[in-house]
Amino acid sequence: MVRLREWADEDAGWYAESTRDPLIQRFTTDSPTLDSAQVLAAIVRLRESGDEEGFLICDSVTGQRLGNIALRHDGQTGEISYWVAAEARGRGAATRAVALFSAWTFQNVGLSELWLRAHRDNVASQRVASRTGFRRDPQCDRTQEAKGEVWPMLGYALSRPAS
Repeated sequence: MVRLREWADEDAGWYAESTRDPLIQRFTTDSPTLDSAQVLAAIVRLRESGDEEGFLICDSVTGQRLGNIALRHDGQTGEISYWVAAEARGRGAATRAVALFSAWTFQNVGLSELWLRAHRDNVASQRVASRTGFRRDPQCDRTQEAKGEVWPMLGYALSRPAS
């Protein structure tokens, strides 16, 4: 099981180190030279932001850090992004975290729709989107410039559940 917790200053070093993983580099925009000071500055900005949310994904029993999940929104709709550390993959952590975070977002931020975009080659993230109720939405497909390349991103959408 996983839980989501707020980022603490002491998590910055772990985040920076985790982003050096080849799969995180392949499928996220995090820089390979990201350092803990830059992450700490981002944590501080997150705490003050009105249009971003973010949590550390951790093991609900041991507290082990497992990954990152975040949201950028405009008050109506928002886009989720996440990654799971190499040592945490294959245990369902991403699926559980996206489900928890989506429910939390609808309840606490009050959005009407969430989006998730996965790189065309990131089959694991595509599966997470489907398992957590996101529907494939080609209208949300985008290309994104990242790390000197143009990335083909597949779009998924999840509407706020009826109350």
